[in-house]
Amino acid sequence: VVVVLVSIGGVASYPYTQVAFARPLAVAGELGDEQSKALLQTLLKNVYRAFDFREEEDVYDKLALTVKGDLLADLYLQNRKSFAIKKAGGAQAKIKEVDIQQAQARRLEGGAPGFAITGRWTALGKVGHWGHIHMRQNLYDAVVTVEAIDGRWKITDLELLEERRIDPS
Repeated sequence: VVVVLVSIGGVASYPYTQVAFARPLAVAGELGDEQSKALLQTLLKNVYRAFDFREEEDVYDKLALTVKGDLLADLYLQNRKSFAIKKAGGAQAKIKEVDIQQAQARRLEGGAPGFAITGRWTALGKVGHWGHIHMRQNLYDAVVTVEAIDGRWKITDLELLEERRIDPS
């Protein structure tokens, strides 16, 4: 009975939990391709998950756990703009799956320990508009800058190189 209750609790709280990458300073010396993929997977999943919350404060607070600086404000304001479009009857999206296809890290020079990760990933989600829902998948190529801040990896910059819609099937 206890195992079942714990399992149900874990499944129910999954969308609201943050996945942390332990001891960022320990791997700040080198970051191989597999570690880069794992780090990027964790951080992007946390970003997308932040937008599952309904209340403004919750979205911002959850986003602040993973994103820092000007990028935090930019992402939050983009979300507020899309929320206004949703309220006006426009499209609404919810990301269900993030798949990192490639990731290569280059150590940042000077300053805080960090990396510029050149990555490619897909985001699969449900889009609802005009009374129907369908699946949509986008492919992204970007350089994601991550830095160790207060003992945690945070995204401090994101340079989008390419974004395109692909067939989810």
